[in-house]
Amino acid sequence: MYIEDCALVLEGGGMRGAFTAGIIKFLLEKNLIFEYVVGVSAGANNGANYVSRQVDRNKKIFVDLVEDERYMGIKNLIKEGNYFGMDFLFHELPHKILPFDYENFLKSNSKLVVGVTDCTAGKAVFLQPKNCGSQKKIDKIFKATSSLPLISTPVKMGGRVYFDGGITAPIPVNRAEADGYKKNLIVLTRENNYRKKPLKAGFLLNFFLKDYPQLVDQLKNRYKVYNRTIDYIRKKEKKGDFFVFRPQNLAIDRFSKDKEKLKELYNSAYKIAENRSKELLDWLKS
Repeated sequence: MYIEDCALVLEGGGMRGAFTAGIIKFLLEKNLIFEYVVGVSAGANNGANYVSRQVDRNKKIFVDLVEDERYMGIKNLIKEGNYFGMDFLFHELPHKILPFDYENFLKSNSKLVVGVTDCTAGKAVFLQPKNCGSQKKIDKIFKATSSLPLISTPVKMGGRVYFDGGITAPIPVNRAEADGYKKNLIVLTRENNYRKKPLKAGFLLNFFLKDYPQLVDQLKNRYKVYNRTIDYIRKKEKKGDFFVFRPQNLAIDRFSKDKEKLKELYNSAYKIAENRSKELLDWLKS
């Protein structure tokens, strides 16, 4: 089923992306192919494997390989300035260990839009990896949208410097709507009652990101943007414009290395999608 009138919108969330991975597996197995996909951070990386039609690659990344010491940890932070092993995740994995199907990604009939944050402007920028011209540039986009301030180094592209897209567009539904998609299937990685709270480490942001005052402002106000977006999504969900998948009884955070809990989250996502499959199909056809 090729879906042209509805966008697939994917939230980030680090290792909570295991939930999104389970939803993606269900969509691909049921051949529910969206014309338009937009995501940030872990959502963008999940979206890449959706577009390349690599059904099990997300599970291998968000569950099976998580115990590899190169994946994340203090050693990486000391060695390369990144808590998550960026060389491992965006070079070793896609090119050697768990090859990303660049050819299928580029010829896919699904378009992926990836949100990143311009550090100087403190604004969201949306890029299309298919249009960037090389595998190296594709890798850079996914690396940029996954680079978190304080625990990652920013990524330079085209003379600008970028961080995680989730800073300025935590759930990029506004981008989908701006691109003409009023109907959206949204995959969240927080429970229904979650509300983001203000950051308590403002002094650290001011010190380590002093060259990017606009970015600091965005980080300090991110909780307001996130909560407003959630309120908007709930409103549109009640009206029937949005269909939302969200986890239940979430027991991990974005840095989890607990393989069993991540596997449970992945499996629970697939089961949630399976249990709501008729509801989803009816909504898509409405």
